[in-house]
Amino acid sequence: MRLFIDEKVHQAIDNFYDASVFLHYHTLSLETVIRKKQRLYDGIRSLSECSGMFPKARLKQNWIDAGWHEFICEDFHFAYEILDDEYGEPYIWVRDAVHSLLYK
Repeated sequence: MRLFIDEKVHQAIDNFYDASVFLHYHTLSLETVIRKKQRLYDGIRSLSECSGMFPKARLKQNWIDAGWHEFICEDFHFAYEILDDEYGEPYIWVRDAVHSLLYK
């Protein structure tokens, strides 16, 4: 299944790890951050194989209101929806992301 990731998701990941490196520069190496981000994107890509198994969002009101599903990977919560294109082919659109430390 095709997968699209909203720019907002990329920005949330980058902002979180930029802040993490700034705050923990003495213990968090750039190599570690690169590996963490790679695992995150691998997890997001795995949605194309198992997207139907994750529940609807339950805590973030705007995610609930939109009817999005929620997927957790590497302490990030991702909101996504499954849509059909103009030919009836399903695809996944990852709409939003927030780290569990910031999840409200």
